[in-house]
Amino acid sequence: MPNKKISLSKLNTFLKLQCDNLRAAGLDAAEYKDYIIAMLFLKRVNDQFEIARTEREKHLLSEFPEMSAAELAAELEENNAEEYEFFVPKAARWKADESVPSQWPGIATVVENVGDALSIALNALEDANADILQGVLSTTKFNSVNSKGEKLLSDEVLSQMLKDFNSWKLTDDHFEFPDLLGAAYEFLIKYFAESAGKKGGEFYTPSPVVQLMGKILQPSIDAEICDPTIGSGGLVINMRNYVEARYGTARNLTIHGQELKDGIYKMCKMNMIFHGIRNANIQQGDTLLDPKLVENGMLRKYDIVVANPPFSQNYTTAGMKFKERFQNWMSAKKQADFMFVQHMIATLKENGRMAVVMPHGVLFRGGEEQRMRKRLIEQGILECIIGLPPGLFFGTGIPASILIVNKADAVNRKGVFFINADREYKEGKNQNSLRPEDIEKISYCYTHKKTLQKYSRLVNKAELEAEEFNCNIRRYVDNAPEPTPHDVHAHLKGGLPDAEISNLDSAFACYDGLKELLFVHGKKGYHQFSEAIGSKEVIKEVILGSAGYAKAMQLYKDKMEEFWQNCLPLLDKLPEDKEVYHFTQALSQSFAGKTAGLEHPLLDEFQSRGAFAQYLNELETDFKSVAASGWNAELIPEEAILESQFPKLLAELRASQSRKEELEAQFAEVAELEDGEWNDTDYQVIPKNQISEIKATIKQLNGQLKEQEKEAKSLQKRIQAYQNVFESAGIPALKQALAQLQATLLSLTQEIKTAEAGIQRHVDLENELKACASTIRLIEQYKNETVEQSREQITAEEAKPLIVNRWLTILHSTINSYLDAHTRGLQQSVEELHDKYTVTLTDILTERDSFTQELNRFMEELGYE
Repeated sequence: MPNKKISLSKLNTFLKLQCDNLRAAGLDAAEYKDYIIAMLFLKRVNDQFEIARTEREKHLLSEFPEMSAAELAAELEENNAEEYEFFVPKAARWKADESVPSQWPGIATVVENVGDALSIALNALEDANADILQGVLSTTKFNSVNSKGEKLLSDEVLSQMLKDFNSWKLTDDHFEFPDLLGAAYEFLIKYFAESAGKKGGEFYTPSPVVQLMGKILQPSIDAEICDPTIGSGGLVINMRNYVEARYGTARNLTIHGQELKDGIYKMCKMNMIFHGIRNANIQQGDTLLDPKLVENGMLRKYDIVVANPPFSQNYTTAGMKFKERFQNWMSAKKQADFMFVQHMIATLKENGRMAVVMPHGVLFRGGEEQRMRKRLIEQGILECIIGLPPGLFFGTGIPASILIVNKADAVNRKGVFFINADREYKEGKNQNSLRPEDIEKISYCYTHKKTLQKYSRLVNKAELEAEEFNCNIRRYVDNAPEPTPHDVHAHLKGGLPDAEISNLDSAFACYDGLKELLFVHGKKGYHQFSEAIGSKEVIKEVILGSAGYAKAMQLYKDKMEEFWQNCLPLLDKLPEDKEVYHFTQALSQSFAGKTAGLEHPLLDEFQSRGAFAQYLNELETDFKSVAASGWNAELIPEEAILESQFPKLLAELRASQSRKEELEAQFAEVAELEDGEWNDTDYQVIPKNQISEIKATIKQLNGQLKEQEKEAKSLQKRIQAYQNVFESAGIPALKQALAQLQATLLSLTQEIKTAEAGIQRHVDLENELKACASTIRLIEQYKNETVEQSREQITAEEAKPLIVNRWLTILHSTINSYLDAHTRGLQQSVEELHDKYTVTLTDILTERDSFTQELNRFMEELGYE
């Protein structure tokens, strides 16, 4: 069997668990992120160093067979050996070299003062690799204490952390695909940002925005790229990933950046390292005050500059270098936005391009910002303004925009291309996001300068000048929804206006015969609902049950099957060609070809592109894994293995989980009841305070019962003793007392039984909930072991059909979700017609008159005239 590969999902789950453990130890995201990153890096470099050290030993012995053991040991400790990517000094080694017993035993063995040992290790590792790691590791102190002098992390917590990391072999040959560690680090950064809330915006640009900016700029194979407010580095790494995927190498790419805050600078440096980027030049400092990316005393120039600067920051001119960057001096109070833009423009080559995220205020505020916009437009370098939806970024809910500056061919540019995309997004509980179709639509319209009604258009310089260079996007591309039409006659007399039904014709055309199924002709200019629509609630049922709906769904299903058959040869070649970018491009072209020729498509071109882009995004790591490691059984979900090999176990697990959820819902429902709402008829569960009182009473009664039983036994012994010595005088009194005591015992027993019977249903449900939880734990434990054992027995030939079938299932699921959205949109429009016009004003007045007459009759019966 080949080496067991580490999948991205498993590594992500492990890292998240480590974060949760440190949070449980009392740390927040701002604190524990440094410890997780440092530990991950320490284990990674140690694992790779072991392999490199073995390789160096082989090379040395091969070249110098007469070398003594002492000489060999000395050579292996050569810091600058070409085999070592990072040299790990003895104090930083995870485990000792068994051939040298006197050596440091290794970090993994430490159980006391663990924080001290880890801090020493990080310092030693940084010192040994100062050219790359200077200032990156030494500031992470595992032995930090709080204001009371107590350790933030106990030896117990750190020992467990070491034990957990010790179970992972973080070497390249154990990864599903080469950049797995980089992908895992990106997951960590996103997790840190989500946990940090508003502060997450300081270092993290959401992935959909990063993808959009990458699709807009599309760097060349040898582009020189800079991010002057680089944060954790996501924007430039996305550019690098694009170049590597498209051209097969990013070796000729230049990546530079600058970051102000020390902690975020370290995150960026580590991000580059985890992605295998060794030539990135990342500097620390204030970009506006003191730009560090300088060449021959002048600002370095780049082909592409990209940034998501902090919004509306203060800045200072005291000690500022390279002031010639700025022609327009903004207010130093909360208006640094255009100062960042000017810096970026100053660092662009003559044909360079840039994309920068800006708050909307820079588009319409007056004063120096207005003069700045005038200059950019008159010079022709402001190519495009993209309005983004609200709530995309951590730390702010305000809408943002992307400014695209392009110096190439600026003198011939006639105006500015505006895209208003602020209404098209996926709404989230805490944060909104761009969907794949949104990214496709924006990037396509920008690239082709495509005009779409209420979405995008080119605005010439004369029109912008007439508006005094106010670039408020809605002045030029107003995407406000049309007002809901209302037909007065239909409100008064009934009927469904033909015009409003005709507005839905493009949607109805997708479902053959559905319109005729829902509506029938009425008076001139109006329709009525057909007899099938007895109420609003049946509209959905009629649509989903129609032959037109079934035909439309089958058409797409057939197209997907045809597309998939065309893809199978490409899938077969993926492990051989190893070209994921060209593989996905070929899939996209094939998919577009199958969906482009439909007469009445349910999905427009952007939805179709977006649906498939979402599919590719979901399976990106799978494709990388197959390209790098072949048809690896790790890609088979555990449920698929359980379904095929252990269906009874899976069924029991699902049944227990389902019942557990039902029981928890019952307990939660009762817990939320107000005082006086509970009754024993409607609820099997008893409120917590009442059940506590009842159980306390039962406990008290049982205590009394035991005392009374003890006293009864004592009386019985006394009676027996008297009978043995023939002292009968006191026996009647004792028997009378015993009889009274037994009556009391009987009463107590009955009282306990009554109380227990009253809560028996509740107790049974409590016990059942505990049993379900116990069953789930046992099955989960057994399941994990069983699944891993089963995976080890699955060959690549057996794994392939399971993986491919899963990919096909996900394709159908993804496309169907988009098709369902189209159907729901039509359903909602029909339901709106029902809400608007089914009940007329005449009906309302008639009903009102009927109620008035009934009220008058009641009043007369009560004696009121």
